[in-house]
Amino acid sequence: MFGLFRKRKAPNQVRNDALRAELAARGDDGTGVRRVVHRATPSPAGDINATVVQDFLAIKGFQLTEAEGGGFAFAEDRTVAGEDFDAHTDELDKALAGWRWRYEGWSCPGA
Repeated sequence: MFGLFRKRKAPNQVRNDALRAELAARGDDGTGVRRVVHRATPSPAGDINATVVQDFLAIKGFQLTEAEGGGFAFAEDRTVAGEDFDAHTDELDKALAGWRWRYEGWSCPGA
């Protein structure tokens, strides 16, 4: 019965928690503002939507670069702790999926 009625975490939050655990192992609780680099890649059918995705990310205020091997790396300065960040990455995941792109996750270079 233990955990039977516990709400399961979304896959996106599980991925975020794993990365935050890596940061925590190095003494970083995720509450400080830092450079966060996200990655997204197109599905074969999504490649035609590259301009739309690029415009969406620019409007959201991300600094965009083309990623090696296709897709985009897009960066921002923010914290990675808490539900606010989980909601943020969930929004990115859902928006990109609508254009047949895959949100690949995030990293903190130098952290």
